Amino acid sequence: MIEFRLLGEVQMWVSGHPVALGPLKQRTVLAALLVDAGSAVPTDTLIDRVWDEAPPAEARNVLYTYMARLRRILLTASADAPSLQRKPGGYLFDVDPELIDLHLLRRLAAQARERPEGDPDRLTMLRRAVDLWRGEPLAGLSGEWVARLREGTRQQIHGLLSDWADAEIGAGRYATVVDRLSPAVDNHPLAEPLILHLMRALHLDGRRTSALERYSRTRRHLADELGIDPSAELQDLHQRILRGTPSEAVPTAPAPAEPAADLPSDGTTTASDGGVPGRQLPVGLDDFTGCEPEIAQVLTTLGNPPGEDNRPVVVVSGPGGIGKTSFTVHLANLLRPAYPDGQILVGSEGREGQTGELVDRVLRALGVQDTHRLGTIEDKVARYRATIRNRRLLIVIDNAAGAGEIRPLVPGVPGTALIVSSRARLTTIPRAEHVELRLFSRDESLALLRRIIGPDRVAREPEAAAALTAICAGLPLALRIVAARLAARAHWRITRLLDRMRDERRRLDEMAVDGLAVRISVGVSYEGLPPAARQAFRLLGFLGCATFAEWMAAALFGASVDDAGDLLEQLFDARLVEIDDSTADGVVRYRMHELVRLYARERALEEDDEAGLTAAVRRTVAAATEIVDRLGESLPYAVARSYQGIGPATGVHPTVLETDCSGPDWLATEADALVATVERAAGTGLVEEACVLADGLVYASFALHNDFSRWNRAHAAAHAAARASGNRVAEAVMACGVGLLRYKEDRFSEAEHHFTAAIELFGDVGHEHGRAAAVSGLGTVLREVGRHQEAVPMLERALPVLERVGDRDGAAHASYGLGHAHRELGNDDQAMSYLERARNLYRSAGHWRGEAIAVRGIGLVHRARGDLDAAEAWFVQAHDMVLRRGDRLLACYTTQSLAKLWIRQGRPEQAAEPLARSLQLCVDAQDRFGAALLRRTLGEMHLAAGRPADALRDLDLAYAVWSELGHELGRARTLRDIGAAHVLRGDCGSAHHAWQSAYTTFSRLGLREAGELNWWIRRWGCYCDHVWLSGDSAGRTLHSRP
Repeated sequence: MIEFRLLGEVQMWVSGHPVALGPLKQRTVLAALLVDAGSAVPTDTLIDRVWDEAPPAEARNVLYTYMARLRRILLTASADAPSLQRKPGGYLFDVDPELIDLHLLRRLAAQARERPEGDPDRLTMLRRAVDLWRGEPLAGLSGEWVARLREGTRQQIHGLLSDWADAEIGAGRYATVVDRLSPAVDNHPLAEPLILHLMRALHLDGRRTSALERYSRTRRHLADELGIDPSAELQDLHQRILRGTPSEAVPTAPAPAEPAADLPSDGTTTASDGGVPGRQLPVGLDDFTGCEPEIAQVLTTLGNPPGEDNRPVVVVSGPGGIGKTSFTVHLANLLRPAYPDGQILVGSEGREGQTGELVDRVLRALGVQDTHRLGTIEDKVARYRATIRNRRLLIVIDNAAGAGEIRPLVPGVPGTALIVSSRARLTTIPRAEHVELRLFSRDESLALLRRIIGPDRVAREPEAAAALTAICAGLPLALRIVAARLAARAHWRITRLLDRMRDERRRLDEMAVDGLAVRISVGVSYEGLPPAARQAFRLLGFLGCATFAEWMAAALFGASVDDAGDLLEQLFDARLVEIDDSTADGVVRYRMHELVRLYARERALEEDDEAGLTAAVRRTVAAATEIVDRLGESLPYAVARSYQGIGPATGVHPTVLETDCSGPDWLATEADALVATVERAAGTGLVEEACVLADGLVYASFALHNDFSRWNRAHAAAHAAARASGNRVAEAVMACGVGLLRYKEDRFSEAEHHFTAAIELFGDVGHEHGRAAAVSGLGTVLREVGRHQEAVPMLERALPVLERVGDRDGAAHASYGLGHAHRELGNDDQAMSYLERARNLYRSAGHWRGEAIAVRGIGLVHRARGDLDAAEAWFVQAHDMVLRRGDRLLACYTTQSLAKLWIRQGRPEQAAEPLARSLQLCVDAQDRFGAALLRRTLGEMHLAAGRPADALRDLDLAYAVWSELGHELGRARTLRDIGAAHVLRGDCGSAHHAWQSAYTTFSRLGLREAGELNWWIRRWGCYCDHVWLSGDSAGRTLHSRP
């Protein structure tokens, strides 16, 4: 998720983390674009905004530099980053305005103004808008345009704050208004509309003295700064406060009704007999944070005493530590004015079967004495109903165990409301409104931390504060505990506590203070489970998956899928797992909170034996491997699989292996859980099992979709375990997998290192097949970076071994690599022979991707020979194969081949849109090699169309990526095109400098392009006595270029 912030410092946030945006002027450029997001901003306007009326002499070039840097920042920060585009006469930042806080605030404020007062949606919109305001707009930037925008935005915010404060005061949330407006007024002491609302809120909250002090301070400021008196409205409010009259018509609760009459005279005393319950609520937390939508929901339901048709009960549910008690107390205090006959809070014991005891406690709180004379539960309930009749009461029951103890307390008469908090959902309580408390967001977590330890401490260590709240994973209890510990140790840096909590083994030990402890909170739910569910809970914690489906739980438990589902539902009812609603495939998945998982793992290590835990993980890995293998396909990449399975999945119920994994997103949904399973298997000593599953995931998903992050996690864990165990075959297989990963990531030098290590490891143990596969992998890396003369002997050495051991995949890939290398070296006949061989091998094995790649390679040979019609036929065939299968990434490469052909056929404009679309797909897929290749082809297109400036823009970007990749051949070919662009601009000196550099690389690598440079010079008409080649090579045609 990407968001841009202008209300405060100019910032870009990606996935909850800020991205460095560079120097102030560069941030001003970004702000100038964001203000007009979605519209092209003329270059002159940008210059005026950034430098006012004194731009530097090279303002346009400097602006271009800033734009290039911002593009790099965007591309590096996220594959989903919006594009920064050059338009005629200016620039366009193609970003959704909803991702920019200023635009979002303006939209919400405008929509709120269209809603009538009292509309709950209006208040929700205003709250959302106000929460976007984080400080002085464009903080840290300077200049006339910045000042104008800042002042205009400030006025908009003040208007918004006034609307919001009106609405909040109308809802009775006076303290909230005071908390928000106090710092705003401190920063803007002459903003009378805000001061008016602040004084009203202070007065209505019972803080009359503070309201009067605020008026005195304002009067002095106005006199000192402007020489004027406060406005008439402010003076009128001041007089009202002095007289003790309401500042305005404030919603008040109805007057108390007549007390109940004709109660039975059985010797008991009721509140209507004189025992008025009054206010029995504890004081709410001063630092209560979050839950605005949930509060609004309850205030809508209970803001007025329930009538005959209203819902009189609100059930607040959530897992342990979510803040149910704090929430209900906060709510009850907000609702106090609406229930003047009394507000009581009664704590349940949190266990079933205590209905009579709970009713007794409620009656005593209501003022009923001698409840022991009420012999049956029916008598007690009758007295309860008689006591609350014709009264406006608010009753809060905290920590209810089940619906059975609450149903008798549901008010059957108008006027009384009941709020119940419980870990259980209590869905069978009649006429109840249900409120499910959620985990805190990142911003809410940080807000709570600021309120407890102070904003200055958080501001001094923002990254540590964010990391600390991330460890708490949105659980309010955990957040309060760590904040309380920091508050009690003012001399501690946040980093100190963070470092203590990074170790998972001691994290729960750190989360305890003054009787509060996450371990105790989770333990209450755990101890209430039956034995089978407790064991299931422990096993899930030990496996360590954040989310999981029923099939995985069944394999872990050694149960059928149905039985596993029953156990998971018990954990769900106990609030130890939740339903994961982040997937849309219709399959039920469960989620376990990180801190709950740590507790479950603790219990597993203390209560279960090692053999049982290992067996459970082995079952899970075996089931996962068998299912993943069904999805895997033999991909035309550098390494054939050396592990082909670990035998049948023993101990796994047949229903697990019948799991339907045919959905298009099944593997993507399960990927995190499967990687966690690899990590747990590796950590448990199941080395070969971990390596087999990690290897299988590469061929089933990770290599196909460039899922580098998960690929890296799985292989890092399995590779480390293999190395530590001394299993050299497993280590070699994982080294090949890491080499393939680095190859796919375009980190070629690292790929070369890992394949070389794998060759040595396989050689040490005499594993001929594995060694040949690793040699083929190394040859693939070498030919990819243009070192074809080194690649050919490698691939020639691997091919006969792969054929002899029957590895058609490996033989096909080695044949393709040889065909590719010989084409680059100018050996077209040998290239065609190897590519035809690879095509036949891939086809016989049913590997359509490999066949498509080989077909494209054959087209490249025809193009190199100058036979463009034949080349087009092969390219079209490859492109059609890829499109039929829906492989969008591979289609980028077939598109590039066709586009380059169209350019050479004099149809450059036909290539523009397909190249741009393919470039974006490569960027999204983190395919830097493909992105550079497409950038260079776009440069060639602009050259052919006579647009040297546009060509240089794309070629420079391509050259930068080739340099980052360490790809000499890509860099040399791009330099050759850059030279042509310089010729078109009339700069032959720069052109020949670029061509000389390219020629040096071509010659050293022994490539066919080394003989083409003289022709290239004549092609672009730039001689200048710089011809350094002669001979037959000068007669080669442009079509020999790859």
